[in-house]
Amino acid sequence: MSEQQTTLTDGRTLAWYEFGDPAGRPVLFLPGSSSSGLAGRPLDDAVRDAGIRLIALDRPGLGRSDLAPARRLADWPADVAQLLDGLQLDRVALLGHSAGGAFALAVAHGVPQRVSATVVCAGSGPYSEGWFRDAADMSRTSRFYYGLALRAPRMFGTIMQSGTPRSAAGIDRTLALVSRGDSPDAEFARTNPERMRAALEATADGFRRGPAGTTAEARMICSPWGFAVEDVQAPVDWWHGEEDANVKPAAGRAMVARLPDATPHFVPGGHSLLFAQTAEVLASLG
Repeated sequence: MSEQQTTLTDGRTLAWYEFGDPAGRPVLFLPGSSSSGLAGRPLDDAVRDAGIRLIALDRPGLGRSDLAPARRLADWPADVAQLLDGLQLDRVALLGHSAGGAFALAVAHGVPQRVSATVVCAGSGPYSEGWFRDAADMSRTSRFYYGLALRAPRMFGTIMQSGTPRSAAGIDRTLALVSRGDSPDAEFARTNPERMRAALEATADGFRRGPAGTTAEARMICSPWGFAVEDVQAPVDWWHGEEDANVKPAAGRAMVARLPDATPHFVPGGHSLLFAQTAEVLASLG
């Protein structure tokens, strides 16, 4: 693992971690909500075996990256284009997980000429659109939290940060909690405790600068994106676990139905599918 960062033209710092094969095919990893680029650590062995150079981003306001001014999701690809220019990369493949899936779609739409392949695993959709809210079958709790993100962002950020374990002891307690039950995610946590711990540490690291980054991201995903899902013309491989309790498979199917060039992979598994079946998902990158 190497830690890197660059300064964008507006003076903000954009940071990332690199995993896998330094000379391999470049893949930009966009982790889930609140997670810093440390979320790439559980993928390190698999991406090295696949000959991939995994560039795992700290999105603005998360980890070591500076918070960006208020903006739409459609504005995000400009940061990625600057990053690729600095790395002297003409094109890069995209791997988006959970909330990071929305950011991957934004890049595929905004700078398609810089994208060689796009893989989304249990990606978030546009919660401002009624068709997606209906398909997502959101619980009352989820609707409450997304409502807070839009109307009471400070309260949302405080709740999210307070519910995220930051200490080693807290992460251990959370690991023990998520390991209970018979869901695919609990099974993954029991059989891969170190990889699950690394994922929890990445979420804790996402709050390094406080809750503002998580709040800004939630508002972006819940507000109009600035482009329609139907406008993403690039090919997208969509992976989704049939037992995913975080992002319902029905929500993924609704996204696949609207993406012009989507290849669906709905398979047994939970929200941790990317980490449980990494080799299979990576194979979709070509």
